Amino acid sequence: MRTRQIALIVCAVLVSGIVRADDQATETWRYYRPGNTGIQGDFNESIWIGPDGDPWIGGYNPLAEEGGFARFVQAENRWINISNVDYPVIGSAYEVGVTRVSDMVEDGQGNLWLGTMRGALRMNLAAGPSSLVGFGPGNSALPGGLTQDVTLAPDGSIWISAESTIWGGGGLTRYDPANGQWTHINGHGGSRIAAQPKPGGGYYIWSDLEGYTGMERWDSSTQIWTTYAFGVGQPASLQGLDSVDEAGNVWMTRWLSDQGDEILDCLRPDGTWVSPPLPPRHPQVPYASVRAFGKMQALLVTGYAHLYRFNGTSWTDLGPEPYGGWINMQIDAAGNIWLCGVGTGGVFRRDAETGFWQRYRVTNTSQFDFFNNDVAIDSNTGDVYACANASSGIGGMVKFDGTRWTGFVNQDGYGLTEPWPWPGAPQSEAVYVRPSNGHVVANPINQFTHEFDGTSWTQLPGGQDQMRQYVEDSLGRLWGVGHYGGLGIFENGGYTNVGSGGYWLRCDPDRPGTVWSYEWGGIVRTDGNYSFMFTPDEVPGLSGFQGLAVGHSGIAWVGASTATGGALVRIDANNGTHQVWRSDDPDWPFPTPYVTPDRVTPDGRVWMVYNTDWPFINAGLLWWDGTQVGLFPAPPNGEWQWGGMPHYIVLDMEVKLIPSGYELWMSCASRGLAVLRVQYPDPTGVAAGATAPGLLLEPSAPNPFRASTTLSFSLPATERVQIGIYDVQGRQIRQLANDRLAGGRNAVAWDGKDDTGRSVVSGVYFWKLRASSGEATQRMVLLR
Repeated sequence: MRTRQIALIVCAVLVSGIVRADDQATETWRYYRPGNTGIQGDFNESIWIGPDGDPWIGGYNPLAEEGGFARFVQAENRWINISNVDYPVIGSAYEVGVTRVSDMVEDGQGNLWLGTMRGALRMNLAAGPSSLVGFGPGNSALPGGLTQDVTLAPDGSIWISAESTIWGGGGLTRYDPANGQWTHINGHGGSRIAAQPKPGGGYYIWSDLEGYTGMERWDSSTQIWTTYAFGVGQPASLQGLDSVDEAGNVWMTRWLSDQGDEILDCLRPDGTWVSPPLPPRHPQVPYASVRAFGKMQALLVTGYAHLYRFNGTSWTDLGPEPYGGWINMQIDAAGNIWLCGVGTGGVFRRDAETGFWQRYRVTNTSQFDFFNNDVAIDSNTGDVYACANASSGIGGMVKFDGTRWTGFVNQDGYGLTEPWPWPGAPQSEAVYVRPSNGHVVANPINQFTHEFDGTSWTQLPGGQDQMRQYVEDSLGRLWGVGHYGGLGIFENGGYTNVGSGGYWLRCDPDRPGTVWSYEWGGIVRTDGNYSFMFTPDEVPGLSGFQGLAVGHSGIAWVGASTATGGALVRIDANNGTHQVWRSDDPDWPFPTPYVTPDRVTPDGRVWMVYNTDWPFINAGLLWWDGTQVGLFPAPPNGEWQWGGMPHYIVLDMEVKLIPSGYELWMSCASRGLAVLRVQYPDPTGVAAGATAPGLLLEPSAPNPFRASTTLSFSLPATERVQIGIYDVQGRQIRQLANDRLAGGRNAVAWDGKDDTGRSVVSGVYFWKLRASSGEATQRMVLLR
């Protein structure tokens, strides 16, 4: 973020009674997209079960070249995501397949190794994603081709088999953790591999020959390769990524006849074959996948798409598996079977007790859209809702509770989503959460307005079949603006048209029952009876408006177009005045001619999108407080960018208050949701929660609050106490106590007003206690 210091001849007051202390703020970004939430895409080819029994699943979204791997914390029903969206070391979206994880294996030093389409990754499980290291041709002997298999040898070395591609070579590569040395073995590998211990020490590396025409074996003792060409009874091919069990038995097929038929068998470390009884063989595809585990145990998916488990002597038919393609399988300590594979679309879990298959997919675990359109914040719970469409015919919207994503979908929810009962409306155009009752209001496209009470949807009579935006006023009335214009109120079992309306709706924070709306030809402030209108005709040279940011005391900000560029207009609806800044004026404070105001935040910043005429090489997000401008440049012409503002087109922006400041939740075209967190330190000069012996501040309750909150504390003895309320600047706005109070537990209440009796605006506040025994402070959030 860059900050431009700008001296203005005329300094506007942005929000009545609020001036920002900007040098104290810190800003950080977070992103929520299909490639870094939930299962991280519908291409899931690898799975690994951690020591705690939780699965780690590779996820890849080829449309955006985003993904990586994620841990599913089953006990908490949440996903821990490790994606190139948040960890660029995984790879860039300009490298095809770099995030496509093909295999995972743990080494003997607590590291997880992952094969990708362009090399490998290594992460220390204890240290987490901060320890991620990527390996490719530039820093290792890896040739850069498509990694097919990663295996751990008995001596602790990592073997990686890669297939040659147009972007990188193939072959076998060995990494020795004892000395950090990489060795490439050209002419071998390229497909599945397996490490089998030898009875007297050392090990073999088994590898499929190119084209699956036989196998070869490397002896660690002699360093010699042996080729097993086509022949009845000879090794034919490995049938899975994990073909060796804990006893060192390796499962592979053998040539059954000179016609190329194969039969599954198991080779002991001493070189003898087990030749177990086998399930029925499909004539065209005998075996889809094998997973070895335990001692002489295995899972098998046959060409008939049936799953079997081998216990050392016989096979048990576990019934049909739900996919039937190329499969990777794992089994956890409880006997639950996890299955994924090329094109499966998620991962499947078979419950060991019930046999039920649960499917996890982007539609029921992730924020599954890149074009979310509208965003809504539940001011009571902090939950976030957004419009979302997973693909053609699938979608609705998504909800984020701060830990997990939940989909509202019309199909492919697999029992883990909320209802979206409109098969013909797989997406929503608008979503809103009513502060008065916490109900969610949405417009399933072309299906009018509906309200969700946490259990079911109910249609609200009236309004258009397509609604652009909703807002609830301070009287609890729901307002809506149509996709093609038209402003109205949902009331008395119907819909009352109020005016032509426009594009955006904003609630007036001061005037009861009042909202603002804008369209190209004018700005309106209305409660349904009273109406204030401001049009471009009132300012010479203005030809149209864009954007709307509403503050306190009847103040609103709009962008405008002129014959020579752009303009910013400050409108005072209470006294009917306005102030204009033009892009061709010498004191124009912004880097481009056009600004689109969107939100005014409690710290006094006006947040706007800035841009130019095409090509859009200079565009992004900015804030202005009348003196300074903070810039967050977006990538030119919407190119991919990691970190900062991801796209210059903001479809919606909402403010979420948090104890340390606030967050801007933005729906960015083709980039999903971007969240900018603005945090302020404690302005009172006392560390939050700091106490002296016997002095204790409890969190205010409720927090956040609307009308009043209780401040409870304990004193070590009777003493004089001063309690003050402070804003984010560190100014004391209210003194609540200046008396001698008894030792023990005490409490005072704050009604959200300052010393003059005026209600203060929404935002972050601090209460500070001073006593002879010490000082302490706590944060709290006021919502209006």
